[in-house]
Amino acid sequence: MSAAERSRDKLRAQRAALQRRLKRKRPERRGRRWGCLLLLLLLMLLLLLRDCSCAGVPEEPARTEPTGEPSPAEPVEPPAAPITGRLDRIDRPAFHPDPPNPLAWIDAFRMSVAARAPRLAECFVGADSPGTLKWTTSVEPVAGLVSDHSLEPMLMGAELTSRERRCVIEVLSDPPYSLPVDEARATPSRVGLVLEF
Repeated sequence: MSAAERSRDKLRAQRAALQRRLKRKRPERRGRRWGCLLLLLLLMLLLLLRDCSCAGVPEEPARTEPTGEPSPAEPVEPPAAPITGRLDRIDRPAFHPDPPNPLAWIDAFRMSVAARAPRLAECFVGADSPGTLKWTTSVEPVAGLVSDHSLEPMLMGAELTSRERRCVIEVLSDPPYSLPVDEARATPSRVGLVLEF
């Protein structure tokens, strides 16, 4: 007998043993299923009986015939008068907001930016012609940080190259500014300066 035939015989024997085992367990499963169903039905019946009240039907209160007149305990409100016409115009007083207080640290910020002029000049070494930029940024005066930069050429100046733009933003951002601050604001202030190179 070859190895293939022996393994087939062994497989058949295992299959037959498995089928015998399954046939023995099937009646147990059916019995369990019926037991679960009966238990579930019993629980449902108990729940239905629990809600049933056997004390009797409560009596309805005696009805009184309406006489057409309201009882003295209930006051009758007259119907509201319908709104007709237009309401009169009420002029509001003019609103004049107070002008915003000037930023106390703005002069110190301008001076700090001007002090970075030698480093800014290094960004434009080899530029074809001088130019003017408008730098708009958000300044957080307590920490001295600037963010949300906008660099726009002015007076028909040439656009900055990516290297020049990166250099200018790096010089203007690092190190943080040291500004005299009286009171902190919740949001950074938007500031614009003109830079010449």
